[in-house]
Amino acid sequence: MAQIRFYDLEINQPGLIWSPNTCKTRFALNIKNIPYETKWVNFGNLHTIIPSITKSGKRATVPIIEDLYHNNKTVQDSWDIAIYLEEAYPNTPSLFHGNIGLHKFFYDYVNSNILPFLFKLVVTRIADNCGPPKVAKWFRANREKHFGQTLESFSGQVNDNIDYLKKALAPVRKVLKQYTFITGDKVGFADVTLVSYFTMVHAIDPERFELVLNIFNDDIFRNWWNRMEQYRTGNNSARL
Repeated sequence: MAQIRFYDLEINQPGLIWSPNTCKTRFALNIKNIPYETKWVNFGNLHTIIPSITKSGKRATVPIIEDLYHNNKTVQDSWDIAIYLEEAYPNTPSLFHGNIGLHKFFYDYVNSNILPFLFKLVVTRIADNCGPPKVAKWFRANREKHFGQTLESFSGQVNDNIDYLKKALAPVRKVLKQYTFITGDKVGFADVTLVSYFTMVHAIDPERFELVLNIFNDDIFRNWWNRMEQYRTGNNSARL
């Protein structure tokens, strides 16, 4: 029986696990082996469904969870959800291993130095596949207003993005040359953070994802990606 109701973001391909922010929660639930069920929303209904659940006045974003085991407690935002799961389910595998500050540092590092260039690799593909024409038009207009330029201009050149990624991923590679996971011998939220952004590229543009995995012309990131695969789908999720 599900203990958590988890709200994930769907695009044109039903059930595709792609959204980097919701992936963080999906991986966290699977690592902690907490039974959950997935409620899918999309860019068309996100702004009506989510406020009716959170009732917080905050911007309509996913992921959110409803903890069916703890009085339907609602938590929004992947980082806050991870902290909540760690506190509410202490007898499950840990996400932070007693070093939450270190995980927060890596979370911020990835968001500032790695995510922007992974996102640039796929943002136009996301725009083309985020929903019906009306939704796709809204997505493009919304993002172009935010970036102050067309998505094509924002994306830049693939080779430039790969070069920036290589520099940003270099210290992570050094860790993975010595340890099974970014967090050492046990998987942790630092791994969740990076693999969630990798998942976005893998789902949206497999060919460009191969460029990322081969960025150092070795198998270090590929082997880590393969080790993380067991935590992507898990075996405890049902579709609502």
